[in-house]
Amino acid sequence: MNGIFNADTLINAAMTLCWIGLLISSVMALTIIVDRFIYFTKIKSLDDSLSQKIVSLIKENEIKTAIALCETSKSPLSNIIIAGLNNSKDSKEYMQSQANKELPKLERFIAALSTISTVAPLLGLLGTILGMIQSFAVISTVGSGRPIALASGIANALLTTAAGLIIAIPSVVFYNYFVNTVNKKILFMENLSNEISDFLDKN
Repeated sequence: MNGIFNADTLINAAMTLCWIGLLISSVMALTIIVDRFIYFTKIKSLDDSLSQKIVSLIKENEIKTAIALCETSKSPLSNIIIAGLNNSKDSKEYMQSQANKELPKLERFIAALSTISTVAPLLGLLGTILGMIQSFAVISTVGSGRPIALASGIANALLTTAAGLIIAIPSVVFYNYFVNTVNKKILFMENLSNEISDFLDKN
């Protein structure tokens, strides 16, 4: 029983959990980064080609054609425009309501990336502290006459901090990039929605 619950066994188990946490964090961060990058690249391409065509069609009163074109896109912007075109008398209110529904799609997983960028260095630091505890436990047992073994133990302890930072740094960079992308996308959709609603109100 004592062998199962002694300090060294508990520290080893905690170190293993730290490495598992770092591995899971790295996989999640990479998955989110790839998923969001592909998503934003795709909708940017769709919206850039869609916006000019839609405005032209609406100004030519080709509302049905504009709706059909939006239905082929299936992007947040196209869904917002469809809501306005199908309810032209209150287009601004309907587009705003639809925009509120589309916003979670743009922000999906971004908060998780922020959490990973915070948790990964903490896991790394915890692993290093546990490793240092083990190293100093060795000193208390065999003395400081084996500096090579001690240095090796400290180096291994620092690996978790390095791993945590390797995960956190790109996570922070891409988190800021995605937040900036979402803000730009929201501003773009608002401007286009206002332009469309103003035209519909006049007609």
